[in-house]
Amino acid sequence: MLLEIIKTGEVSGIVKSNVVNPTIGDNPCLPIIIAEVFGWEAIQINLTSDEGETFCVGACRKGKKIVMLPQFSYGPSLKPLIADELLQELKRQGFICEWRLTIKISSFAFADKVSTVLPLQADANQQFQHFSSNLRRKIRKCASNKINFKTGKSELLADFYEVYSRNMHRLGSPAQPLKWFSTLIENYINGNAIIYCAYLGEEAVGASFMLEYEGFYEACWVSTLEKYNKLYVSYGLYWETIKYAIENNGAQFSFGRSTIDSGVHKFKQQWGGSDLQLFWNYSHPQSKNVRKYKFLPKIWKLLAYKVAKHLGPVVSGWFY
Repeated sequence: MLLEIIKTGEVSGIVKSNVVNPTIGDNPCLPIIIAEVFGWEAIQINLTSDEGETFCVGACRKGKKIVMLPQFSYGPSLKPLIADELLQELKRQGFICEWRLTIKISSFAFADKVSTVLPLQADANQQFQHFSSNLRRKIRKCASNKINFKTGKSELLADFYEVYSRNMHRLGSPAQPLKWFSTLIENYINGNAIIYCAYLGEEAVGASFMLEYEGFYEACWVSTLEKYNKLYVSYGLYWETIKYAIENNGAQFSFGRSTIDSGVHKFKQQWGGSDLQLFWNYSHPQSKNVRKYKFLPKIWKLLAYKVAKHLGPVVSGWFY
């Protein structure tokens, strides 16, 4: 295997690779955007297999550490054998690697997360009829509670971030910086980046930030204000984003990742999708992993919201 690592400095710099079932992690613009916000170096890895096939993947690097991709559930995908060879070759060259895939290519892998993915029908009416009667009732209930929706980009960013940051504080997790979302809105190419906000009167009570690549839509960050959950805001919000994906020729809609058998996971399963197992593959054993520290969310919740909102963007890069 021949391998070449190139530093990239422009969104258009990374060559688009051919993937059979792409996710948003295959969008070649993402390493550049991640690098701009979180201080990584965006790189392109070009490789030629022993059979003469050529491939390229985008990644992020800090010194000898390479991650494909920070901040997302997936990195760029390759054939299993090629991906395994690439990981081993990077390891032989002295790199410490993490590669987030829907296949297992390492003995050192975490597999406690899944993405729930819904195949999309030809139109919204067909999709709605595929839902259970109970799910349809909950969606209608949201509408009867006078929840209205807006879709847009930068003009909705402030409302999105207020709901998102408050919800992350409630869950005990630091919020990503506002710059992360504004940079995605401004620089995301090869697909769509869109915000949906749910309102009760003039107050934003729910919000979703959705990305699309090659017909694969994912609601990457979805939040609601807890005191309004009795109004079925999350049901209406997801339905609006699903309809948007259908109306814009989407093939699949991902509800994003969740912990297996968690309450969030069970909520997503009721929409009729199937689970896509996620493997966070590592080149080396992981002696320390922040996900093992169950006490951290409890401590974060104790912070005043204004303090957490200020500190979250500062420390969130550590929890990529």
